[in-house]
Amino acid sequence: MSFLGKLWTRIKGMFINAGDDVVSSSPEAIRATYAAAIDESKKRYLEMEKAVALLAREREKTEQTLKDLAREETEIRSRLDGALAAAESDPANPLHREAGARYLTRLQEIDEKEALLAQELESQKNKIEDYKTRLRSFSDEIEKLKKEQGEMIAEFVSTQQVIQLESRLRGLAESSVDESIVTIREKVSAMRTQARIATEMRQSGKEQVDDSYHRLGAKKQAEDRFDQLLQARSKQPAVSEKTRDLG
Repeated sequence: MSFLGKLWTRIKGMFINAGDDVVSSSPEAIRATYAAAIDESKKRYLEMEKAVALLAREREKTEQTLKDLAREETEIRSRLDGALAAAESDPANPLHREAGARYLTRLQEIDEKEALLAQELESQKNKIEDYKTRLRSFSDEIEKLKKEQGEMIAEFVSTQQVIQLESRLRGLAESSVDESIVTIREKVSAMRTQARIATEMRQSGKEQVDDSYHRLGAKKQAEDRFDQLLQARSKQPAVSEKTRDLG
């Protein structure tokens, strides 16, 4: 498991070990729990930052050692040229040959050491870049915790308010006051229906008389109209079959 993965497991463990009722009982408890997790993350971040700084310092030492070896190599090659020149002008003197051999041996040692240091330097650079990436991820995780802290508190407060409101509304709906109002509404509705029926019953007699008069009037009007049509017909002159045909 990566370092960040272990840290996140540790942070979650803080919530679990503290107990659900303790860490989530109030906004203050949530804030305190996240604050503890954030502080723990910051401590780990600082520890890793110090470790990266040590790696960077070791890298600087390696780079400086390589620079020193390069400078020494330049000096020794210059001395080697001098020893070769001296050996040419004074071949009988063994000191020139001994010095030249010593310079060559040292140059070989420098080459070998430079090769090892170059590999070490490359490894140090890779490690530093890797840990710098982890530090950036670590920083992102801390910011995420800070943001999540605010979001969780806000959601807790909002949800708690909704629950409290629902509880109050449910309690009001189930109260004796509401039941009394429902009873009054039903009673008034029943009385309203009873009054309407009584009115209809009182008016039903008048309506029957009115209907009877209406039917008699309509019948009388129809009979009078029929008499009028019959009288108008009798006053018209008779028309013969022949006249009707010619017409």
